[in-house]
Amino acid sequence: MTKPNGRGSREAGKATRKALLSAATDVFVEHGETASIAQICRQADAYPNQVTYYFGSKEQLFVEVACAAVLRAGRHAEEAATQAATVREYTSTLVSSLLGPQARNVELFTTAMLLVSRRPDLRERISDTLRTLHERGEEALMRTLVRTGWQLRAGIDVEAKAFWSAIFGLVIQQAAAGSQPDSSLEDAVAIVFTNLQIPESVLQHAI
Repeated sequence: MTKPNGRGSREAGKATRKALLSAATDVFVEHGETASIAQICRQADAYPNQVTYYFGSKEQLFVEVACAAVLRAGRHAEEAATQAATVREYTSTLVSSLLGPQARNVELFTTAMLLVSRRPDLRERISDTLRTLHERGEEALMRTLVRTGWQLRAGIDVEAKAFWSAIFGLVIQQAAAGSQPDSSLEDAVAIVFTNLQIPESVLQHAI
């Protein structure tokens, strides 16, 4: 009798988990949290019990996708802003990315944050992701402070949280109103500038 290949089973399991996560990302981006496990499994060529085995539940899978999505959104925004010449351009590019091409990824995470009010067992994953977002924001803000000499009104950790709080609020409003990013982008950038109280002299500072 041939013994099961443990390594082969592990590799197959990793492949199935990866396929489910990839399919869930596509399906949740298109349909939101109301997407069904059946839709995900059809795209992943998997079975519903495999979602339970690898992720526990559809809600846990959704949170996994949403957390990865917002971290990806933050990374894309930073990459888009790398060529900015001034602080104004840098900040505007960040906001434009997060409320434009990356808005859906951010929206998934805001939905996941609301979900934890019903599923407190998922709170730790959300908290860890927020911590990572804030830490990355602190690092980016520190680089700006070093270049400009800008004096903050509050601690750097508070300012980083203020930025993401503004983004989350604006994304929720945008989704609720069904507005297009271009129609509200100028106002959104102004709101973030006001929220962070960035002086005009700093906004014009070369990066």
